[in-house]
Amino acid sequence: MSESLEPDHLNVETLAAVIDHTLLQPDHTVEDVERVCLEAITYGFHTVCVPPYDIERVVALLHGTDVAAGAAVGVPFGHDNLEAKRAAACHAIESGADEIDMLINLVAMKSGRYADVRAEIAALRKIAEGGVLKVILECCYLSDEEKARGCELALEAGADFVKTSTGFGPGGATVHDVHLLVQAVGGRALVKAAGGIRTFLAVQEFLKAGAARIGTSAGPAIIQDFQNREDV
Repeated sequence: MSESLEPDHLNVETLAAVIDHTLLQPDHTVEDVERVCLEAITYGFHTVCVPPYDIERVVALLHGTDVAAGAAVGVPFGHDNLEAKRAAACHAIESGADEIDMLINLVAMKSGRYADVRAEIAALRKIAEGGVLKVILECCYLSDEEKARGCELALEAGADFVKTSTGFGPGGATVHDVHLLVQAVGGRALVKAAGGIRTFLAVQEFLKAGAARIGTSAGPAIIQDFQNREDV
């Protein structure tokens, strides 16, 4: 797999290029969407990730830039049925989204209904054919065995990434979980760390653990943190 980098030899450009700049707060505004898109263009973030409602606006704002547009499907709980997730993903892709971050059905996962989990990932993989599909496991709710099983299901269904968290659960990304996911996918997919990541040191630790992408709403602050440390 590609997109890996050496975390001890970062510069502003390579750091920004692994960040998915995220706007999923339930009370955000259209002005916030415009702001995060401008920030992503200014800093060179990899992706702007927003709810499906905002994706058309984001695609328009990012048109002609190198920043990808991503839609979060099934966030924050993953309880939507398959048809609802299919509809949200279809809307996002038809609107021009480059990437889909989908949260698995946690009820199905916790109930051992693995065929249901695999089926929804496979359905969104088909919809996002040619784009990037990231599967959010929401690790804070899963045992290590369930996290590994979730990775297997994502691989079987053709996902490009497995992702630690939405940021809405009681726990976010941990180095332990990133290590576990990296080991579970065995190079057959990439790992995205997300949830509570707000400093450069945290980003550095997750990259060292094997993450290839970082999801955060604090992208500009992380870049500033990095620059401040470089100036010392």
